[in-house]
Amino acid sequence: MKLVKIVSAVMVATTLGATAVVATPQADLTAQAKAKKSLKTIPKKFWGTWYHYEKGGYSYQKISATKLKTKSKVDAASHYNQSLTIHQFNLSKGISDTKTNLKNPHKWMFAYKSGSKYIMDSWDTYIVIPAKWRNTNSMTTRNYKGKKVKVIKNTPTNSGTWYIYSPSKAMAKHIWNLDNK
Repeated sequence: MKLVKIVSAVMVATTLGATAVVATPQADLTAQAKAKKSLKTIPKKFWGTWYHYEKGGYSYQKISATKLKTKSKVDAASHYNQSLTIHQFNLSKGISDTKTNLKNPHKWMFAYKSGSKYIMDSWDTYIVIPAKWRNTNSMTTRNYKGKKVKVIKNTPTNSGTWYIYSPSKAMAKHIWNLDNK
């Protein structure tokens, strides 16, 4: 009699355990169902003031967790100031025309990771420019006074060229002179 009770208890426990395993949803399925979002903040490795030099003068980018300020003084034709604030959106849905900076005075930007590079630009470029031609930013290194120093490599939209932003004006001028000999 005791043997029957023990076997019955083991069978009930095994059945309940199997039912619990089947009824529990897998974490993989819920993770796949979530929509991919753009970044809420600019990655910390980009924060700071970064300088670029060309023959006519300097331009710089001040980058914080939520803002990207760009100022160019290279020459009269390309003199501009721009200040953008990051906002998050669903990458699978994109951005509608009604939310672009043309109709929105807030000057919003987006950022997302694509491979080893980060795409950071204004909302307008997300609608107008195909993904493969968007402005990319990546961290790389350059030699300066015998040391490797981190710099930002910025590849503008569909230009085929790139710009190196350095942590100091002196370094920016030095690197530009090396790259353009």
